[in-house]
Amino acid sequence: MLGNHEALWTLWEVSRAGTHAAAASRLGITASAVGQQLKALERHAGVALFERVGRRARLTPAGAALVARLEEHLPALDAALNAASEAQRAVRGEVSLGGPWPFFRYWLRPRLPGLLASHPELRLNVRFDVPSRVSRLLLEGSLDLGILGLLPDAPGLEVRPVAQEEFVAVAAPSYLKRWGTPRGARDYGAHRFIAFDADLAMLAPWWRATFGPKEPLPAQVVCRVANLDEMLALVEAGVGLAVLPDYLVAPAVREKRVVTLTPEPGRRSARRPRGTLYVAWRKAAAPTARFLAVRDWLLAR
Repeated sequence: MLGNHEALWTLWEVSRAGTHAAAASRLGITASAVGQQLKALERHAGVALFERVGRRARLTPAGAALVARLEEHLPALDAALNAASEAQRAVRGEVSLGGPWPFFRYWLRPRLPGLLASHPELRLNVRFDVPSRVSRLLLEGSLDLGILGLLPDAPGLEVRPVAQEEFVAVAAPSYLKRWGTPRGARDYGAHRFIAFDADLAMLAPWWRATFGPKEPLPAQVVCRVANLDEMLALVEAGVGLAVLPDYLVAPAVREKRVVTLTPEPGRRSARRPRGTLYVAWRKAAAPTARFLAVRDWLLAR
């Protein structure tokens, strides 16, 4: 019967107004549309709801009984529908957001107070995870929005670029004192590296942008750790070289705990070694006001 909600409301208005024309005026539709809705409702119910008395329509006993029930329930149903519609339009409730902790710390955290001040009834649930896990949580519906450092191979996700990060190679002064400062590709290839994962995230794009796509990637990866802060800590401990986002290593460079490495002049590619960050969400995500507010805020940064 929910599919006939409009017709039921029309029936109730006609019962109060007395004529199709008066009810049509109150509903903002034509008298003809009122008549069509009532006829469709009578066919659905299998019973006559009105009888004509001159120019007025009078409820049949069956119609009067139905209107009496509508007076009990229809206003509450309409109020519930209006409340649901208002909830859809209001920036209110929780939005979950996932992504890499170092980027959130640098890029997202300084911006969050403004978003939350603009929408006092918005609630954010922020969690930190690696891109593959964030993509999976998005597809499962456990996250509303995600920040990814790699383009996901997931047709069910929408992605938009939101920021870029520049990659730099760094080493501890103690490491360079022991092993020497590399210059060209051959020198770098002989050094010990700390990598994020087996795909050499950050390291591989930096290497190709610096030395060109034909130069073999470094083979001496002495440690893989899927945590940027831990990678930096290992660099500071003198374990090896690492390629990391410039914003992450900036404090350590200022404090001279690590130094940035510059390959031999003239051997570098014209391309700057950068990575792109993406905002991602499910294509089937419900476009609630709170979801749209956070998504559009992220994309506008």
